[in-house]
Amino acid sequence: MKQTHSKKLYIFPTKSLAFILAIILFLTISPAMEIHAKNIPVLQTTSISTNITKKACWISFLDVEVLLQDKKEKDFTKKVSEMYDKIAGYGMNTVIVHVRALGDAMYPSRYYPWATYFSSDRSDLGYDPLAIMIKLAHAKNLQFEAWINPYRLSRDSKSTASFKTTSHYTLFLPFTIEYKAPGGQTCLVLDPAKQETIDLIVNGVREIVSTYDVDGIHFDDYFYVSGMADQLNVASRKANVNALISQVYKTIKSVKPNCTFGISPAGNPDNARSQGADIDTWLSTPGYIDYIMPQIYWTDIYMTNGTAKHMFTDRCKAWVALNKQDLPMYVGLALYQVGTNSKTDLGWATSDNNLAYQYITAKQLGCDGYALFRYQWLEKDIATKELNHLKKY
Repeated sequence: MKQTHSKKLYIFPTKSLAFILAIILFLTISPAMEIHAKNIPVLQTTSISTNITKKACWISFLDVEVLLQDKKEKDFTKKVSEMYDKIAGYGMNTVIVHVRALGDAMYPSRYYPWATYFSSDRSDLGYDPLAIMIKLAHAKNLQFEAWINPYRLSRDSKSTASFKTTSHYTLFLPFTIEYKAPGGQTCLVLDPAKQETIDLIVNGVREIVSTYDVDGIHFDDYFYVSGMADQLNVASRKANVNALISQVYKTIKSVKPNCTFGISPAGNPDNARSQGADIDTWLSTPGYIDYIMPQIYWTDIYMTNGTAKHMFTDRCKAWVALNKQDLPMYVGLALYQVGTNSKTDLGWATSDNNLAYQYITAKQLGCDGYALFRYQWLEKDIATKELNHLKKY
């Protein structure tokens, strides 16, 4: 990865976060000073933005499958309520819920079959889970964004076989790509180059925005993935994806102007571009997105050739520099990484203040909030200290 950093190894100490914040504020007043004894990195900024408007948690289809699958309405409602209470209890104000992950839907849809991660045999369980989740979110003063993987129909050979049993497979087949993922799994995806793909996805978005009181529509980073259409050049990938993104934006605004449309691309800008995410256009030209949320899933102690790189900070700076429209920018943070041992990304194992430090850093650089990936880690003991530190700030 192309990064330019100091060759000094920065270790972020596991002291109380109040002490750390005091140091950061002091350094904001005297940015030229360094505290060498504590080996704390100096954040070279001149002001701190107070425009933090989103503190979100992603609720992935993986979370739904483990915690909510095949539940009766009463049990589903109870568990969702408990999940929201935990999210709000950690100071967050937004949920980003996976309503369409694999060419299927966690709601009764005219265009997609029921999602297996909600109903394992794709049967109608007799209630509308999306309506319940939105109603509960708003009752608890949480914003609700509907998270969609626009192109993906399956993620491995097992889910491919499952999707092929649906009548939708036959309907989608003329504009579907079947490919081998790098690990050898057989996967299905809608072909971004086909107008039928755009029409299907746009109709699905319109269905959600017209039927449900969602506060936003959210796409993640699955555009052109490895193995899907490797022969296609980057310019063509971007053009195909842009044709969809602009139409989705226009459709949302025509139905519900105050409903936001945001995208969470890969945290490495070069990787995002190679996958067809035209981040330079989206962040410089109106008519594509309302916000960007790059997945910056590294700490500032990332080892490359024996040198610690400030990976998180440098990625943040790169994204802020791209934001020519000054759109709201939120950082995706890797809650799922806390406490893990890595030979390259040392920060997760050497500190329990990573998320709080990253939040403060992003705030200083001008970002407007964060999202945590993903919900299940809110229920894990290993994440408690990190979450409590983050909550304080």
